[in-house]
Amino acid sequence: MFNVLVDTGSSNFAIAAVMQKELDSYFEAKNSSSFVDLEKEVEVGYTQGSWSGRLGKDVVLFPALQAGTTPYLMDLVLITSSHNFYVNNSQWQGIVGLAFPVLAKPQGAVQPWIDEVILRDNLTNAFTLELCGPSREAGPSSHYGRLTLGSGSGSCSPVAVSCPIRRKWFYEVVVTALSLQGKEVSIPCIKFNTDKTIVDSGTSNLRLPPEVFKAVMKELKLQASGGMNPPLPEGFWSGNEEACWPESSKLWMNFPNLTIHLATGNHSAITITVGPRSYLRPAPDSVSTSLLDCWVLGIEESQTGTVLGAVILEGLCVTFDRAQGVITFSESTCGPLVTLSETHNTEDMSVCMYTPKRVGALTLASYIMGGLLGFLSLPLVLAALRWAWNTAHKLRLNQGIPFTILDENNT
Repeated sequence: MFNVLVDTGSSNFAIAAVMQKELDSYFEAKNSSSFVDLEKEVEVGYTQGSWSGRLGKDVVLFPALQAGTTPYLMDLVLITSSHNFYVNNSQWQGIVGLAFPVLAKPQGAVQPWIDEVILRDNLTNAFTLELCGPSREAGPSSHYGRLTLGSGSGSCSPVAVSCPIRRKWFYEVVVTALSLQGKEVSIPCIKFNTDKTIVDSGTSNLRLPPEVFKAVMKELKLQASGGMNPPLPEGFWSGNEEACWPESSKLWMNFPNLTIHLATGNHSAITITVGPRSYLRPAPDSVSTSLLDCWVLGIEESQTGTVLGAVILEGLCVTFDRAQGVITFSESTCGPLVTLSETHNTEDMSVCMYTPKRVGALTLASYIMGGLLGFLSLPLVLAALRWAWNTAHKLRLNQGIPFTILDENNT
């Protein structure tokens, strides 16, 4: 039996197949009578970390789920090497990707686990994820929550707000604004979504593009530093250093609420407001006591667009309706306090959508044909240029010198 990370930011199902220093166990395929080696190498990269391994099939069963409990022969990857993938003391040895099939690797050769279960058990193409965050009793590494497959919202509240999935690969959404304690970060909204914004349960932090991150950090420091004496170390703001203070002082109350606006249409949005207890994360390697708590900042810079990780999702009950292309949020009964609302705007929020510049198939074909014709025409072009040069520089005789002694020096 193994524990796997539930990840809405990828589509492969993979299990550790060799010992790593961060692991307490791994899967030995040679001891499995049902394992089938498909002899294909696989590499998968994430917003942080990566792994490589070998594709195969084996009988898989998730006994804790209410649906999808039939054991099936499914695609899985044996992870043989990794970089910054496993987390110390995480107590998980693999990952189950819940995103769309287009992200599964090798592309076209893998049926994601969730698609297999939904198809074989004839379930509605949807699932609900409720992340409750770290358990204060068991420590910062012991996260808990619920996963429900198929229709229904599990234990979600019926009071909910929804936004569309912009493209079905990652669970891509559109951020229209971000504010701290009601003060909006002054950045063109397209910057939030360059090159995309995704909802990713496999990422711990809220990750922001460089320009957005700098603006948010500037405002966050401005609002939070007023009640801090002495001020927090600079390494805390960059995520490289933890900050500790007595729980009784409640210094986290100096930090502002953070609100993210997600587009539901050209003139409407929903807002998700989290408090400092969401984006201040318990320091994983520190020993917190009843007198002193240590924290790290759960907001960091990203080179791959905005990632709405566990910082935003914990305290929410989220239904990913893959069939309808909609993500529905409701407030959870577990985890930190999160507030949801709906807004209406006069501005056209379609300007917030980032569209990557791509070369279409016909355009690419025309470029190739043009290049080929240019290459084949090169001899004719060179001949024409030579003729033009000779015509322009034709020798002209000096009438004062007899033709018989004319040479290159007196033309």
